[in-house]
Amino acid sequence: MLKDKAPTSGSRQKTLRVRKSEATRKRILDAAAILFGDQGYTATTLRQIAKRARIDAGSIYYYFASKEEILDEVMEIGIRSVSEAVEQAVGELPPESSHRRRLEVAVETHMYTLLRYSAYTSANIAIFAQVSRKAQDRNRLLRKRYAAFWNDIFEAAQDAGEISATADLSLVRLFLLGSVNWSMQWYDPKKKNSIDELAHSFCTMLFDGIGPK
Repeated sequence: MLKDKAPTSGSRQKTLRVRKSEATRKRILDAAAILFGDQGYTATTLRQIAKRARIDAGSIYYYFASKEEILDEVMEIGIRSVSEAVEQAVGELPPESSHRRRLEVAVETHMYTLLRYSAYTSANIAIFAQVSRKAQDRNRLLRKRYAAFWNDIFEAAQDAGEISATADLSLVRLFLLGSVNWSMQWYDPKKKNSIDELAHSFCTMLFDGIGPK
């Protein structure tokens, strides 16, 4: 029987180089996300990104060809991290779950992921209007796909009679996600309710309103 060969010194060194490269690449993206969100895309320079990432300015081209390439990845992480988490969480619910429950889980997961990747999502929201039309178009496809996912949930709830037949679902989605997205500006886990409780409150207001019973 052939035995597996132990990793050679050369292969171990290659693995370490790859890991170091991935870690540096992530530091660059993290730095860019914070700077883009704080001061905008145009005002942020590659030198500033490199300084915050703790690398030489010239070394940044080893990982990215341009600032626009960094922009694309930051914006993609900002929307994809949220959309994939929400779609997975809703998809794992039992088939008999109510549409209200699906929305609660979607809102809860959206908030959790939003706050976890707040630098990326903040940057995506803050600079979308600042960047080129081409950059917008590359990210717009992901945004449209995520919006369609929420529309499907709302339409299913409306078809089941859990949402009024006269409700404008596009406005409902904008109202709900706009409110949830704004939590990045005010949420403080030390002062506010838990994310679970906030998600429940958002959906209670959505389904039951705020007027007297």
